[in-house]
Amino acid sequence: MITLKQLTTNHPDYPQVVKLYEEAFPENERVMDMPTLLSGFPVTLLGIYPEEELFAGFFLVFDDGTLLYLLFFATCPQMRSGGIGSKAMQALVEKYRGRQLMFCYESVRQPSDNAEQRERRRSFYLKNGFHESPWYAKFGETEFVLCSSEEPADIEAFKQAIRTITGVEPEFYTY
Repeated sequence: MITLKQLTTNHPDYPQVVKLYEEAFPENERVMDMPTLLSGFPVTLLGIYPEEELFAGFFLVFDDGTLLYLLFFATCPQMRSGGIGSKAMQALVEKYRGRQLMFCYESVRQPSDNAEQRERRRSFYLKNGFHESPWYAKFGETEFVLCSSEEPADIEAFKQAIRTITGVEPEFYTY
């Protein structure tokens, strides 16, 4: 069973969160540093624990009362491919049951050096019950697709969340 624990910057596992955040996400995908995200926005940092004291990863969830936006999700490298991610995702969906959870992942449509990794991520989310929307956006040079726990994806609420976090609104488009 997976336990999700709300973490703060004072939690003993917080340094592991920061380290994993910096290792798992390229610099161009990190919107800002973790302390700024935690202090300046309505976000919740949830540690993933398959056992009481065993830190396995984290979720960072933006919640403005209207929308849940999964900003970041990462599992520790030594915990990957063992089912922890799927169990954690199920626990997250259960925690927020009845609310639409939205996030973006790298599009498989765009040629890239990590095409296989992108396809694995896409398969992971679809396997775990999420729905790929028809909406795409570019953040920097990378194309992302909007995904949600329920259909249809509330694109207007998502645009508002992006504006709140980044101060800009990327152009969303469909193919």
